[in-house]
Amino acid sequence: MTRAIETIEILNLVDGNVTGAGAIHLLGEAGYSALVKVTYDDTSKFTFLFDTGISRIVLTHNMAQLDKDLSTVQLIVLSHGHYDHVGGLIEALALTGKKTPVLCHPDALLSKTFKSDDGKKHEIGTPRYFSEDSLRRKTEVITTRDSYEIADGIMTTGEVPRTNDFEKLSGILLKISTVQGGKEVPDPVMDDLSVVFRLKDGSIVILAGCCHAGIVNTIDHAIKLTGSSSIVGIVGGLHLNDASKYRLTKTIERLMDFPLSKLAPSHCTGLRGRAALLQAFEDKFMDVGAGSVIKFQSA
Repeated sequence: MTRAIETIEILNLVDGNVTGAGAIHLLGEAGYSALVKVTYDDTSKFTFLFDTGISRIVLTHNMAQLDKDLSTVQLIVLSHGHYDHVGGLIEALALTGKKTPVLCHPDALLSKTFKSDDGKKHEIGTPRYFSEDSLRRKTEVITTRDSYEIADGIMTTGEVPRTNDFEKLSGILLKISTVQGGKEVPDPVMDDLSVVFRLKDGSIVILAGCCHAGIVNTIDHAIKLTGSSSIVGIVGGLHLNDASKYRLTKTIERLMDFPLSKLAPSHCTGLRGRAALLQAFEDKFMDVGAGSVIKFQSA
């Protein structure tokens, strides 16, 4: 018999905002990492690490301050291949104390180059820290473009179809290129993925890294994957820091369609995005950062 999720506990280990327990002792950086513990109705648990921040320094420091370790982590999931989500991966693997599998989209392991205003190119992808070959020598690497079942009631979105007219790549993302077929091309960030949880009561929680595909596109895809539109929780980076008023308005309009109980945006959601979401969802909005714990429980 398939297990059903009773509770989800998401601990933000790395974020640019520091607001959680023991915040005075924590460090912040412009990256993201979350430690996720799922408890099932048979009391069994599944624990995974979602993203690894920019540096080993912040990840290891904050874990020590929060009295956490990665020994129970059964999988590491990368939301995409940008430096602020993958920089701490090698250290995180070492801290698990075993060959913990890594799950990501294949494009997350490609070179990603940012061209600054002075014309210089900067590697901002995984090759800045490790090669795909060296990673595969350390552990099992699972790459897929499709949705992937992590454990009972937990799946990745895989590639998220970009179907609406308001969630487009913008700002700094338009200055990033990658290599496909031996040619340098604008990076469409198709490696962007989120994690979808289905609780015992049928409600859905979404955990995003940067949500470059857009949170509305991500929700629409999650509904197709799960068959449920009971979206009760959204956690993580929503990349609304440079969103237009039109995008913010349309995003809020769509989010109003769902029975949200907790909205905990962080990382690249930015001040503009957080302010707009706070105003629209004040009773559901959570001001979170490194050290914050976001919990969900099945009814």
